[in-house]
Amino acid sequence: MRTLGALIWKDLITEARTRELVTSMSLVAFLALVIMSLALGASPDLAAAAAPGILWVTVSFAATLGLARSHALEQERQALQGLLLTPVSRSLLYLGKFGANLVLVLILECVVVAAFAVLFANDLGRRAGWIALPLGLGAVGFTAVGTLLGAMTSSTRLREVLLPILLLPVALPAIILSLAGIGAVLDGRALADLFRPAKMLAAVDIIFIVLGMWLYGYAVEE
Repeated sequence: MRTLGALIWKDLITEARTRELVTSMSLVAFLALVIMSLALGASPDLAAAAAPGILWVTVSFAATLGLARSHALEQERQALQGLLLTPVSRSLLYLGKFGANLVLVLILECVVVAAFAVLFANDLGRRAGWIALPLGLGAVGFTAVGTLLGAMTSSTRLREVLLPILLLPVALPAIILSLAGIGAVLDGRALADLFRPAKMLAAVDIIFIVLGMWLYGYAVEE
């Protein structure tokens, strides 16, 4: 656990010093929400109905940008090669990178939810506590897949283009289940309608994490 904590802390300290990933992801997300608010501002009912989709479209594209860049930074600084020389298992390296990326994606989601509540004048902020469950679980699955595929595409010249093409279809089960949970919260349905997709989403997250731990060693080996 100490090794895993050190790996996560390493990436978070690097990000805290540069603020490159959080700033770029938050700016992209905010601009996307501004465009959507201008497009849907005249139709509050339509914006309310499309709220789950708006949230996930914004989060997925902004997070993909950060996931691609996080691996590119290690490639440019040859930090990954140094980590591969350490006596640490590849699965633990994956969990360290996954943990750091997950923290950044969760921060992004907080920014998106806050900006959405302001721009769309929605009561989303009052339900943020319940929305955190499906949105957070969705972030786990999305980040688990993104961390693995980001490692696979980091050494390619078209990683910023290739990663979204690979990531979004694979992460679609997590996104769909998260959308179902968010929709249940915003529609004011019973808690059973929230917990049902949440349980399935948790199972999908576990599968994605296990696959990531298994395949990460093959992804980073040249």
